[in-house]
Amino acid sequence: MSFCSFSSQLIAEQYTQIDNLFITSFMPSAPSECVKVYLYGLLACSVSNPMHNTIKEFSKTLGMSEEDIESAFVYWQDKGLVQILDTIPFEVRYLPIKNATYKHPKIKDGKYNSFNLQAQEIIGGRMITPNEYYEYYAVMESLKIEPTAMLMIIKYCVDLKGDNVGYAYILTVAKNWANEGVTTSKGVEEKLLGYSKDSEDLSLIARAMGIKRTIDPFEKDLYTKWKNMGFLPNLIIFVAKTQKKSKTSVNFKYLDTILEKYYSMHLFTIEDVEQYELNKQKLFELAKNICRNLGVYYENVEPVVENYISTWKVMGFEDEALLQISTYCFKNSVRTLEYMDKQILKFFKLGIVTVDALNSYFNDVLDTENKIKEILIKLGTDRNVNNIDREFYKNWMQMGISDELLDLACELAKGKPKAISYANKLICSWHEDGVKTVKDAKEHAPKNISNKKTTRNYDNREYTIQEINSLFTNLDEVEI
Repeated sequence: MSFCSFSSQLIAEQYTQIDNLFITSFMPSAPSECVKVYLYGLLACSVSNPMHNTIKEFSKTLGMSEEDIESAFVYWQDKGLVQILDTIPFEVRYLPIKNATYKHPKIKDGKYNSFNLQAQEIIGGRMITPNEYYEYYAVMESLKIEPTAMLMIIKYCVDLKGDNVGYAYILTVAKNWANEGVTTSKGVEEKLLGYSKDSEDLSLIARAMGIKRTIDPFEKDLYTKWKNMGFLPNLIIFVAKTQKKSKTSVNFKYLDTILEKYYSMHLFTIEDVEQYELNKQKLFELAKNICRNLGVYYENVEPVVENYISTWKVMGFEDEALLQISTYCFKNSVRTLEYMDKQILKFFKLGIVTVDALNSYFNDVLDTENKIKEILIKLGTDRNVNNIDREFYKNWMQMGISDELLDLACELAKGKPKAISYANKLICSWHEDGVKTVKDAKEHAPKNISNKKTTRNYDNREYTIQEINSLFTNLDEVEI
């Protein structure tokens, strides 16, 4: 709630300023419904209570559907008076009228005479104004829509909404279809044929949500979107019925948000959805425990489940494995879900998704770490293992150096400055010359063995050995 605000009585007694330019240049040619929406929007911009500044409040006060209100704002956006910032939720910003630069396109005389006659015949319940004709021309010219295709769109909208359908609504349909590549009469025919094939399914979906009105093209396009996402009608109807039981009002936009969520979670069958809803509480508890282990807090963990937990579960990770990984992340001071997600992906690529596999992996890594520590002791160096040591050891194992040769290299390098680097040069020299036995190594004359500074830029930071926990931090460098 605002710290300071006007009383409702004072607000009612105040005035809303309207630019004279709007009255003289825009209002005369604008549809009445669009004028209502624009003026009420001006009032809403000045009201401090956000509860009155919603599209639902607009719909309730003006007696218009939310779709018609959105279409009206699309009309004013085309005029340059507002800017639509977002569609879900719908958000509009009013712009200075003096900056509006909209002009009617220049049309060759007689180009649309036939179109004009046919359009007026289709819209028989009212006269089409010159401004409305120019709006049709502008859209056809800019989006390359065939006149016959535009006439078919007008006919479709009239059949759907009646003769009084606003041209802002018609143009919105035309623009949406054009953005999909539907700009020809053949394209419109195919679009309408698709609607016809979907009509039975759409009726069942609408009935499941308790919607009795005619389904508009925007809702039909949502259904097409759902089909392209891989959802079958039976699942959509099931979800619609389920949501209707738990909410008093369900519409296509709300259903779209639910299906988007299921899509991100890879839930494509009724069984998948039922299982998810059944185990939702368990997933929420798992999310809370992981966040607690990481040391982060979310008041609502549903986004955590949707964006992370559900994906990790689809990848096959056990709950206990996820909890163990989150603990490792915390102990290594990297305490974000994003970082944990990166580590999970690395384990997934290695085929490690269970607690047993995770423990086995870390046991192997710890065993390697202990072997490197023994090498350092043999070299006369009592320090912590670092990334240079790990890289050297990894290369030696790839060369196939035997334990005996490794012991000899340590014996020869012991006491030398940068002993492990000296041992590495010995081993590389033996490998290059094909030395396989201790006898051959003792007879071998090593080449260029010195303690000159190497050109390679190593990370000389040392890491405290905390068994598995420290190894987890260096997962990129440590391999088995």
